Amino acid sequence: MSQSNKPAEHDVAYAAAMNGVFAVGESLAVLGRYWWNLQMRILVATGAIGLFKAHWWLFLIVGFLLMAFILPLGLAFVVSAFCAGLLDPKAEDNYIVPLKQEIQDRVPEHIENAQETVVEIASNEVLEHLTGAASAHHMLYLHSVDRDLDDKEFAASALGAFEGTVRARRVELSELDMHMHGAIFIATQLENLGRLETQPVNPDWLAEVTSDAMSSTDFEEIRGEAGRMAYTAEILM
Repeated sequence: MSQSNKPAEHDVAYAAAMNGVFAVGESLAVLGRYWWNLQMRILVATGAIGLFKAHWWLFLIVGFLLMAFILPLGLAFVVSAFCAGLLDPKAEDNYIVPLKQEIQDRVPEHIENAQETVVEIASNEVLEHLTGAASAHHMLYLHSVDRDLDDKEFAASALGAFEGTVRARRVELSELDMHMHGAIFIATQLENLGRLETQPVNPDWLAEVTSDAMSSTDFEEIRGEAGRMAYTAEILM
């Protein structure tokens, strides 16, 4: 199994499409907040903002009246109020809100450079979260296929889910680490989902299943499908 830590072209396309949808939504929200701020500045300029600060429910009355008599303006007011409401407008700020929501990335303390886009696995806790997410994505893939997978197909899909999750989370792993953690994840999924028999497992059989899942061209397609599903699901979370 080779791991370049670079998303495949189809994964990039999936992510780009999802990012495009999110960008459109964010643009509409920015326009809504701009319109809201413009209305608040008009209230400030006319001196009416003090009345609205004292009686916030006047916004409801204004919205109702606009919806009843001037529907387009009423819809614009309601949409702008909703967009602004997501950022918690405050009376002390004259109900003016920032156009964009500022999101602070939560970077683990053990990462020295918070500007880097790559997160290194440096603790068991991070690895546990990664494998937990990969397990959920693997289950999602198993439910999506319309047939029972044999052991090697199952292992290949588990590995694909693990790889897709690693790519989506931009986790940097050496090829050796990918081999090690990938093999552990395959064995864990085989055990957790009842693929291992109750008697002691044959090490040669497990090694063969893992090796084929990692390197055999016969399982590239299923590994890729599971990887794309995990990558897309992780990006959307």
